[in-house]
Amino acid sequence: MSRRTLQRRGAALAGALRTYHRAAPFTAWLRLLVAVAAGLVPVAAAWLAKALIDGLVGAGGGRRLVLQATALGVLGAAGAVMQHLARYLDQEVTRKVALHTQAELFAAVVRPPGLAELESPAFHDRVQLARQSSQSGPVLLTNSLLAVVQATITLSGFLASLVALSPLAAALVAASTGPTLAAQLRLSRMRADTTAGNSPRQRRQAFYAGLLLDLRAAKEIRLFGLGQYFRARMLTELGDVQRAERRVDLATARVDGALSLLTAAVSAVVLAVTVIRLASGDGRVGDLAVLVAALGAVQATVASTVTQIATADAALVLFEHYLAIVPARRTAPAEPPAAVAPRQSPGPERGIRFEHVWFRYGEEQPFVLHDLSLTLPPGRSTALIGLNGAGKSTIVKLLCRLYEPTRGRIIWDGVDVAELDVAELRARIATVFQDFVSYELSAHDNIALGALRRAAADPAAVPVAAGRAGVHDTLTALPDGYDTMLSRTFRRRPGPADPAGVLLSGGQWQRVAIARALIRTDADLLILDEPSSGLDARAEAELHRTLRRLRAGRTSLLISHRLNTLRRADHIVVLDGGRIAEQGDHDALIGAGGLYAELFRLQAEGFADAATTQRGET
Repeated sequence: MSRRTLQRRGAALAGALRTYHRAAPFTAWLRLLVAVAAGLVPVAAAWLAKALIDGLVGAGGGRRLVLQATALGVLGAAGAVMQHLARYLDQEVTRKVALHTQAELFAAVVRPPGLAELESPAFHDRVQLARQSSQSGPVLLTNSLLAVVQATITLSGFLASLVALSPLAAALVAASTGPTLAAQLRLSRMRADTTAGNSPRQRRQAFYAGLLLDLRAAKEIRLFGLGQYFRARMLTELGDVQRAERRVDLATARVDGALSLLTAAVSAVVLAVTVIRLASGDGRVGDLAVLVAALGAVQATVASTVTQIATADAALVLFEHYLAIVPARRTAPAEPPAAVAPRQSPGPERGIRFEHVWFRYGEEQPFVLHDLSLTLPPGRSTALIGLNGAGKSTIVKLLCRLYEPTRGRIIWDGVDVAELDVAELRARIATVFQDFVSYELSAHDNIALGALRRAAADPAAVPVAAGRAGVHDTLTALPDGYDTMLSRTFRRRPGPADPAGVLLSGGQWQRVAIARALIRTDADLLILDEPSSGLDARAEAELHRTLRRLRAGRTSLLISHRLNTLRRADHIVVLDGGRIAEQGDHDALIGAGGLYAELFRLQAEGFADAATTQRGET
């Protein structure tokens, strides 16, 4: 093992011990005391047994024999009680460590402001391994260390006994330790490598299993007959995982079997030599009792210690994934971020500007935006129009700092957004994404998620936002009103007495998502990415009248493929291939006869053809 590897293992062990102690400091010290006491019990019991046997053979005093027998019984009882106490302490620490590490891990996962890591399979593999190791890793590593401490105490006492009674036994047992340690360390690395290799397979298995239970996917799965297909894929991944685990189990069985034969041979030689020595009158019968106890305890302790070391080595390899995610993200920024200028601030620098922005989603990916320079005037509405893949949604993601520009910069009221506090910046933005989330929570919570503090401070904030989005009447008509669960897979409260929730239509969900954005009444920037794609024509017209009223005097960015809904925007920007093809208001762009005029004409012709066909049918 290289020096660098040893350093990593040492750092992982130190991190595991710190985690264990932080999660349960009092329990940790109590567990250490139990380990030390439990290590002394077998040695003391063996020597008490020797004294008792020697006293019986030599016809010692009855009172002393009774005291020795009583002490032996008390030691046995104490050892049994300590086993149960240690088991309870381990379970309690496991619970506390799991709570602590999951809180730390997912705090680290949500801390990065962008989305790039969530698009990395390697990151998901590392999180999977971190989740597995974080809940049990610190406990497993600490328990292994405690077991080694306990075993060392027991081993020291019994090795001293072996040296005193039979130096040959001590030498043979010591010689057999080397092969055992080497073999178990090799097995531990096999287990760690197998666990790491199985992580992608286990994630895919969980994906297929979740897909078969996903209500949103159920329609297509049943309509296209995909149930058996996904089931077969899930079982294939499970089979690959089990084959890898089986190879390790077979190797473990072979190695452990060989080590057991070695242990049996050493024991047979030592016992034979000792019996011959006692038969010749060299020694006392009690020596044999101590030797048998010491031999069995030493061999068992050595095997247990080696196994604990090997287990700890494998756990250390996996716990490094947890430490790679958590501690690296606890550092605060070196300089305090700049503050976002308030909406009322005067000056020529107001507004949002993209200055020569280039962007791509990865180093091997093509550029989505090419030298884009764009201005969103303060207090005015700007519409983005373009074919699919033109870069409209990418601009929204950059504005929200879900990604950073590859080159160029974005200026908000004279300040580079890269210098702004991300949380404060996002608090000033109200957004309805095209792929909004339908949370399986209550109707109230689905809207309150847009501004949790405001919703908690003002009970009227949620229904007011719902009213602005035109969904208040729909939600109050639900069985439990705003407390109704918008889910068929979860209940509001556990137990069969609580009825299942309800499902909203696509258009109703879209209004809930709009209400979630509108609850941010103090937002400086309103972003609407296809806000009416799931609505019927009448509801769409009503919604856009409401949105025009709400965005008056507020900077807003509008995205839609329905050009008729954007014609009243103050400024229209047409994107083509990540570049600005043309810009202006509706009348100017129609007069220019460019891409906007072409797209508008195509949509108008489609509506005209549909109306003509309908009149002909009637």
